[in-house]
Amino acid sequence: MFYWRWLHHLLNPHCQQCQDEAIETKVCTSCETLKMQLAIVNSEKSQMLNSILSFTKPAENQSSSPIDYEKVKPKMMTWNVRRQMLEAEDRKSAQILAEQKRKESIEKLEQETGIDEGVKSNA
Repeated sequence: MFYWRWLHHLLNPHCQQCQDEAIETKVCTSCETLKMQLAIVNSEKSQMLNSILSFTKPAENQSSSPIDYEKVKPKMMTWNVRRQMLEAEDRKSAQILAEQKRKESIEKLEQETGIDEGVKSNA
């Protein structure tokens, strides 16, 4: 077969059939470039469509239980941060103790003066 083509081309180098075959087999670079660009755009469109459709689907991997933030907190922290946290906790506990003492002292004074019994009997 190859021998026949070679012989034909040697004897009739510019026949119409050979010219048609040459035109058909010639690769157009601009066409190839356009085909590649079209393939890229089509793949980008499909990725974009998939990402948009993924927003409408319900999240399957989300658990219904709330997140435990204590587990997520970083384990290592600087001494300054730790000191500030401890001082804030101490201030809070001191404030709670002061409020309790104030309430106890007010209740004690009310009991001593008898105001507490009068308020309860009027109500």
